[in-house]
Amino acid sequence: MPLRQPETPGLAADTGADLHDALASENEVKDDLPLVSKKFILVLTLMTFAGNFAILSPTLFSAAYKVQLIAPAQKESVLGLVVGLGAVVTIVTSPIFGLFTDHTYLRWGKRRPWIAVGIALCAIGGIGLAFAATIPVLVVTYMVYIAGTAAIINSVTPVIADQVPESQRGKIGAFAGVSAQLAGVFGTLAGSALTGNVFLLFLLPVITAAVIFAVYVFVVPDAPAERKPREPLSKLAQNLVFNPRRYPNVGWVWLGRFLLFGGINFYSTYQLYFLLDRLGLTPAEAGQRLALVGGLGILVASGFAVLGGILSDRLHRRKVFVYLGIVLVAGGLILAAFAHDFWAYALGSLILVAGAGVFGSVDQALASEVVPDRSASGRWMSIIGTSGYVPTAIAPLFAPLILSIGGGSNYLALFLVGAAVTAGAAITTMRVRGVR
Repeated sequence: MPLRQPETPGLAADTGADLHDALASENEVKDDLPLVSKKFILVLTLMTFAGNFAILSPTLFSAAYKVQLIAPAQKESVLGLVVGLGAVVTIVTSPIFGLFTDHTYLRWGKRRPWIAVGIALCAIGGIGLAFAATIPVLVVTYMVYIAGTAAIINSVTPVIADQVPESQRGKIGAFAGVSAQLAGVFGTLAGSALTGNVFLLFLLPVITAAVIFAVYVFVVPDAPAERKPREPLSKLAQNLVFNPRRYPNVGWVWLGRFLLFGGINFYSTYQLYFLLDRLGLTPAEAGQRLALVGGLGILVASGFAVLGGILSDRLHRRKVFVYLGIVLVAGGLILAAFAHDFWAYALGSLILVAGAGVFGSVDQALASEVVPDRSASGRWMSIIGTSGYVPTAIAPLFAPLILSIGGGSNYLALFLVGAAVTAGAAITTMRVRGVR
């Protein structure tokens, strides 16, 4: 968790008045932005889909499939190494890219150039992944690829805080949640269909992102960052972290997302191997079943996400939908833990994605509402965004140990631990102040 105390000299001596002022600034509603168009919402949603497709395609299928080709006997531990190191790259590069986008003064804009950089890095890493024949090459090229996805995502998400008024954030958050579900399904479906063409397996997400970006640059406006006095490198480094004592809302939102995504990661990272080991499916069969469940999940997640986003905007409530999402995700994990046939697994998965849909409908809206400074939204949104990536680094370290309990392949223990971790997010959400 990117926390540091104190953030500036003397900050540890903050008075109660100082903390009250920080909270007031943190929760101030700055809704002077004009409504964005339907075209804007559509294209921003498509670009979000492209970023999620680039991330989820290897996370849910292609990386696990490639690992099984290279090291079938040690697939669990090797996958943990690959995904874990990739998550470390995301944790390190996400706030850096967010900071870069806040300090880019090109006439083309401050966000667009870094989306282009991200697509280029994904292309380089994707080609390397396709031809990787050893574990070291696989690890290095995966890290390059993941750095590219971090650049894309951390250049797209600040657009909500930059340009979208509070009254539309729930709706756009809902569409973003749906796009993530679509990206996951498309990734597993395309993966199962492209096992005979590993090159296209890793390059299809890059091609998709490039095509959508070509439209994005003409629809979503961008502008250079506001000129500010040049800051020393030490000050820029301080901007990569934050003090949770001064900005407690950001800290609690960060921790809550960390716990919820931690629980989901125990499930999503190893669901392919769950189908292979417990249900005895082949990789092709598992990919098809994952795509089937994902297709049904689109309907479930879309319904819950859209309804949650619309209701949260109309009711001006965020927390109740966060709680509902947490309950559903934890419940889905518990059901999947005891599943010994495909349909029981599918039901648990659908309940989980329903919860993810509800949570996703208010996630970005909640995060954007605790951002202390809109002019530095890239910095704050990328810092908050790392809370979804840190579990990807930590979960693979513990998952093989949990799976080894009782002789190995103990998915019962793995998913129950995930449910317990997810439930902890309810406690952190209670601590967020100034947001209903």
